[in-house]
Amino acid sequence: MSLIAELRRRNVIRMAGLYLVAAWLITQVAGTVLPMFGAPDWVPRTVVIVLAIGFVPALAFAWIFELTPDGIKRDEEVPLEKSIAPQTAQRMNRMIIAMLMLALIYFGLDKFVLAPRRAAADVATVAADAGRSPASSNAASGASAAPIPAISSKSIAVLPFENLSEDKANGYFADGIQDQILTGLAKIGDLKVISRTSTQQYASRPDNLSHIANELGVAHILEGSVQRDGNKVRINVQLIDAATDNHVWAEIYDRTLNDIFAVQSEVAEEIAKQLAANISRGEQEALAEIPTKVPAAYDAYLKARALNSRVLQTRQQADETLAAYREAVRLDPDFSLAWAQIARESFRVGWIGLDPSGKLRMEGEHALARTTELAPGSVHTEIARGVHMYYVKRDFAGALAVMDSLKARLPNDADIWMWAGYLSRRLGKFDQSDANFGRARELSPNDANIAYHHGVTLVVMGDCERGVRELDAAAALSPNNTHALAMKLQCAWAEGDFPRATAYLAAADSSSPAVKGLVGTHLFLQRDYKAAITQLQVAIAGSGDTLIDASMNGYLPARIEWQLNLAFGQRLAGAEAQAVANYRQVKAEATRALAAKPDNRYVETAWHCVLGMALAGLGERDAAAAQGKLAVSLVPESADQLEGPGWVVYQARIHAMNGDAANAVPLLRHLMQTPAAVLSAQNLRSEPYWDSLRDDPGFQALVAKKGTR
Repeated sequence: MSLIAELRRRNVIRMAGLYLVAAWLITQVAGTVLPMFGAPDWVPRTVVIVLAIGFVPALAFAWIFELTPDGIKRDEEVPLEKSIAPQTAQRMNRMIIAMLMLALIYFGLDKFVLAPRRAAADVATVAADAGRSPASSNAASGASAAPIPAISSKSIAVLPFENLSEDKANGYFADGIQDQILTGLAKIGDLKVISRTSTQQYASRPDNLSHIANELGVAHILEGSVQRDGNKVRINVQLIDAATDNHVWAEIYDRTLNDIFAVQSEVAEEIAKQLAANISRGEQEALAEIPTKVPAAYDAYLKARALNSRVLQTRQQADETLAAYREAVRLDPDFSLAWAQIARESFRVGWIGLDPSGKLRMEGEHALARTTELAPGSVHTEIARGVHMYYVKRDFAGALAVMDSLKARLPNDADIWMWAGYLSRRLGKFDQSDANFGRARELSPNDANIAYHHGVTLVVMGDCERGVRELDAAAALSPNNTHALAMKLQCAWAEGDFPRATAYLAAADSSSPAVKGLVGTHLFLQRDYKAAITQLQVAIAGSGDTLIDASMNGYLPARIEWQLNLAFGQRLAGAEAQAVANYRQVKAEATRALAAKPDNRYVETAWHCVLGMALAGLGERDAAAAQGKLAVSLVPESADQLEGPGWVVYQARIHAMNGDAANAVPLLRHLMQTPAAVLSAQNLRSEPYWDSLRDDPGFQALVAKKGTR
């Protein structure tokens, strides 16, 4: 009898399979359960070692002994005709099948139930550490700094790479190499990697590495330089221990553009080795991916990425970026990553109202279909799909599910956590939004946009103290951020603290038309109509199409709402003719905009609110109420719990302008119980728009409420 046949007869092979499946299952369960009971780290390791040591004895036992009706006997003692090895084999087969089923059940339970809960718990722990990054704590005026968590030895920031090429126009290429290496590192879940947004403000070779590392909350810094000469590239990287300034590792890579991608994986793997970080098999496969085999296409892609890093303010900027991405896919029609970027950028442009015709949306959907065809299920394709669900379909729940599923694959991508923060608050999951933004802030402590939106989430949760601290951090990182200033004013006004609001405005850039508009609004709320009229007129004349999130939820130029406030103030100041003229002008602009049929439903909603207020100002009560009703039907609270309440505030304002307490007061009562409305009893006491309701008993009961909400 051959050795293999004898191994089968003695059930040694089955014993090996059964042992391995059982050992894997025991290891997985131990790794999940033991930490719950505070077991030391050595306990799960000991379990693995014991199971590994026991493998060979288990096989030896199966070879030497056989199970018989009379108990366990040595194999040579059992006559072949009395052996029940075949029956034992069948029982072992059933046991293997049962163990495999248990393993599959555990795998599904861990992936879809336990892992999300562990991630949520980790994020909640991070978010609970107020002031966990120096950027947020230092920006808080007069706020006490919370203790900063210990810095992990497996944490790293990649500083901008120095461009040593003779052609200084190759700066975008050096930035791109830095971005690609950082992207590779970010795929390793056992590392903490700071986002590119938070490192770009630093020099390539700064003197104060320890200070920078402390600001970013990392133990190591990666510096580098890039020198390009035609198709040849030299990349020099140095890993530095920030606390000691010692060089942990350094390497020079001489490559051509054809094999440039190998550098990303080699650098990432070497850094992981130096920092004793584990790389999973899936992460190794992700690092080995090559996005394109056409060097010129990759060069065009890097140019687009450099353009994409700008703050998007105009359609011209968007067109320049998209043109570079289009060139990349022209040179390589199979460049899936570039197609995904075209999709994301096209959808983003439409979301902020810079694609009224919807042509870019259609281009984006074509690009999404192409990247899905080329790389279905890839990270970049899934991100583009999630962005499409968010920005185009307005399927917030579906988009959130996509972003949440990507957290394990891109654990260090601040944008994934940021998008999850955006989406969860639209679903009314404000605590979850707070946690997601908290994690994004940890990964990108110098990102003004993340700090700002974290602040917004906290404000709509009713936590103005923490919210203003984050808004201050955003303003410190981006001093001209009038969005943050406007949101801070919302808190001060809701709390009736007009001196604090005045102080906020006094510290801002008084030459900015946006600040002038906010000053005018502040004077309007204080009923200093003469001064308010002057300020608002100046602001309207000079602001152009400046957007402020606190005005029409940021979908229309702020001057539109300022002009409505101006008209209302003029009426209260006795300048009726000027008020009517302004209402007519706003009515005409809103009517034209709606006739053009905006592709963005939120923009359309905003224009209906504007038209309703203009009509109410002109005494067209029924038409005004109809516009308000239409506005809230387009974006109801049930569909968007972040911005939906804001449209209801405008609807209530229209009813109040109509003198319709019967319809206005129930809405206000509801809004007072809706945090995202940011409407307080103090707002009702001070705002002139509610004056027509002051004799209504229901309104008086609302105004009499104590507290800010």
